Amino acid sequence: MHRKSELRELNGRKALFVDGQPFLILSLQLNCDSCFDPERIDRLLKNASRMGCNTVALPLYWRLIEPEEGRFDLSILRDMLSSANRYRLKIVLVWFGAYKNAAMHYAPDWLNEDRERFRRVQREDGTTVDSVACFNCEETLLKDARAVRRVFSYLRDQDTERAVILFQVNNETGILGDTDRCYCAACNRKFRDGRYSERFPDRAAEAFLAESDLAYQEKIAETAREIYDIPCYMNAWLQQPAPDARPGYTYPGGGPVQRVLDIYFEQKHFIDFVAPDIYTPDYHDFMRVCKTYRAEGNPLYIAEHALGTGSRAGKNLYYGIGEFSILGFDPWAIDCAYPNIMERPLCDPVHELWNDEAYEILESYLPIRNAMRPVMENMGTEKLKYWVQEDGESGVTLPFGDVRLEIGYSSAGPISGTNDFKTEGSASAGRGLAIRLDEKTFLTLGCRSFVRFCDAGGSPLEMKHSAFGHYDGDRFVSEGENLIAFGTRRNCIWMMNVGVSLTTLA
Repeated sequence: MHRKSELRELNGRKALFVDGQPFLILSLQLNCDSCFDPERIDRLLKNASRMGCNTVALPLYWRLIEPEEGRFDLSILRDMLSSANRYRLKIVLVWFGAYKNAAMHYAPDWLNEDRERFRRVQREDGTTVDSVACFNCEETLLKDARAVRRVFSYLRDQDTERAVILFQVNNETGILGDTDRCYCAACNRKFRDGRYSERFPDRAAEAFLAESDLAYQEKIAETAREIYDIPCYMNAWLQQPAPDARPGYTYPGGGPVQRVLDIYFEQKHFIDFVAPDIYTPDYHDFMRVCKTYRAEGNPLYIAEHALGTGSRAGKNLYYGIGEFSILGFDPWAIDCAYPNIMERPLCDPVHELWNDEAYEILESYLPIRNAMRPVMENMGTEKLKYWVQEDGESGVTLPFGDVRLEIGYSSAGPISGTNDFKTEGSASAGRGLAIRLDEKTFLTLGCRSFVRFCDAGGSPLEMKHSAFGHYDGDRFVSEGENLIAFGTRRNCIWMMNVGVSLTTLA
């Protein structure tokens, strides 16, 4: 019997379990407008699977499933489930309800066109932000929750393979429209009665919006979980550390950004965690954002990540695993590069042609997908270590007590007849994971690297046996032997492209 997904404690941290087993989300999202047509969805899911994904993030549009008020059509959800099951993928379901990028463009026309029943954000001068719903409009929340109730009733009854493992309650919530908060009569009354100016003197408007936003999304999550209980989360359009950053003006006010994360962490209940969308992915920015969101009680999930020139997606995945024990990694989008949208995407949705970065994703994802069980069981412990090649680096040493692993980066190979590594001409970054399974046994996985086994003093240790292959659950399935030897002793594994190797030392 298939079990629903859930968060459990594992190695002192929260981890996602799917069908009773620990699971790391290796995902790609589909473009914002790519989930209207089932054939397009199917083509992209086929290619996501080929790139090493075990999950895809799929937007579900309120306007599509409830085109007329009270009339629902969930056929697109049926087609999503069918394609996901065909390619053995799980789904992160992304709800484009009343909020998507701080706007309501994916809400139904009947709701967008009725501004009396479905109140909009009002500025202090009385003008309205026509594209942004007021968080405290009960009628909007009622209809949004009703649509989610229909979706989750369908999942409960029809998702027999339990493909949907995670639910994003709305997308990049907050208000954006040249105002620090909503000044409608209902919001003014709530702002006054909640004594926000006294409780939050330095951020009264943003704290008010944060509590209002969270209350709205908590109701959406509660509605979903009453019917079909899977983890729910919110994602954040990040506040950039700039002197002119202003909530409601330069980023969505009230969303789960750093300035109000304390409110989200303290008050969330049905929302399991809040997650950053990282589009400034250089090493320092990535580490800063991850440290901010990897808080007590809030496991780190990279809900979105840049793709395209300089995205570092293939590298940052390994930092996320090694430093932060992430729940998952989910770049946007397989069929659209971002921030530079004029670049070729990972996969052309018509001709299904891949760009070079698609192979970078494959090289990062596939080894982890092929060793999921041991990676998850050892993540967050001293038994697991990682490496990522940065510019100018020739290698790194990973100490495991009496054994150390010397990692070399090269696509050309060691200097002939020696154990020394050349570093010139690498086509892309070496990266990988090493796990000590017992005193003599090591699991190594990754790409474009050499792994040499040495004692604590640096002298080579000979391998008794070393095979490459994949895991089927907790069982290693050998596909061949690592017999290439550089020098007179067999102590080195060559990860030319991608691989998972199980090595027993003599």
